[in-house]
Amino acid sequence: MLRSIIILTLVSIVGFTSCKKTISKKACFNFSKNTAKVGDTVFLFNCSEGYQRCLWFLPNGATDTNRHSLFVATVTGVTQIGIRIGDYPFTDTTGIVKDITIEP
Repeated sequence: MLRSIIILTLVSIVGFTSCKKTISKKACFNFSKNTAKVGDTVFLFNCSEGYQRCLWFLPNGATDTNRHSLFVATVTGVTQIGIRIGDYPFTDTTGIVKDITIEP
């Protein structure tokens, strides 16, 4: 009986430690405005899910690791903004890119 309890305990411990919880990642962000004018500050709101770290790619070539970000529009035309989200070592990632129009 004692042997059965020990074996059951060991199997339970191995079973629990080998389980890996998979968290689904969803990259998502919104702008404070979809069309901006040169000189406007555009705020970026991160609505992503299931991540530990994020990396913003801003229109001026800069990057940002804050949860939310912003940029000042400097050049007219359609430009892109992106966010990449992932786990802590940033090895399992996903991302999204959106266009924004900057007017004179």
